[in-house]
Amino acid sequence: MVEGLWTVQFQGPQGDGGGVVVFTNGKVLGGDSGFTYVGTYEGDPVLKARVAVRNFLPGVPNVLGVPGDFELHISCNVQGDAMTGTAMLAGQPQRSLAIRLTKKASL
Repeated sequence: MVEGLWTVQFQGPQGDGGGVVVFTNGKVLGGDSGFTYVGTYEGDPVLKARVAVRNFLPGVPNVLGVPGDFELHISCNVQGDAMTGTAMLAGQPQRSLAIRLTKKASL
């Protein structure tokens, strides 16, 4: 079951990062030190999500190296309390992140 609190680790062309994400009732909510994540998801064992990433602290760069706000299209394989996959920049699939999520609590 996907619903719950997850940590997310990502690797991109500008470095590594991490944050937290909550999956609940088809919604994705989360963030990190400079960005919020809000979107929708569906599927298990293959999770598909669309997430709007909003920069609330302009001095914090993102690991994709793009300025400001952006949208990610995410595809992950769910394996128990772990997910691995890819997050691609909407409209620019060649710009992507490798992501790994680990479940920390169920809802």
